[in-house]
Amino acid sequence: MANKQTEAPPQVESARGVEEIERIRDIIFGAQMRDYERRFQITQRDLDRLQQEIDRLAERLVAQEREQSKKLQDLRQEMRKAHDGLRDELRQTAQKLTDDKVDRQALGEMLIQIGTYLETGAPPTGLLPLSDILKDLGETEQD
Repeated sequence: MANKQTEAPPQVESARGVEEIERIRDIIFGAQMRDYERRFQITQRDLDRLQQEIDRLAERLVAQEREQSKKLQDLRQEMRKAHDGLRDELRQTAQKLTDDKVDRQALGEMLIQIGTYLETGAPPTGLLPLSDILKDLGETEQD
């Protein structure tokens, strides 16, 4: 029975053993662990700072993307207006050319009249003299 009284219960012995092991571990690895902990904290702060910077840059990127999208939309509208304006101008020019060109039939009749005048020396009845015809042609070209 004497052995039983001098021996500590297994739980107490186990707790003392763990404490001793922790103390030995602290003696052997303590400085190194503190250095690792300090490095880890510095690295964690750097990561947090970098994450904040990434978040800030992402917000700026989104804002720039919105701005560029708006500018692109404005440019597209401007190009549409310019395109429509050019198209209208082209239609007007084409219409003017269509209106101003001499009709083939009218030109043919005029050439026949000129030919008749040159052949006979006198204008055909009911037709204008050659000088008036040429004068009309000159006015048409100026318009």
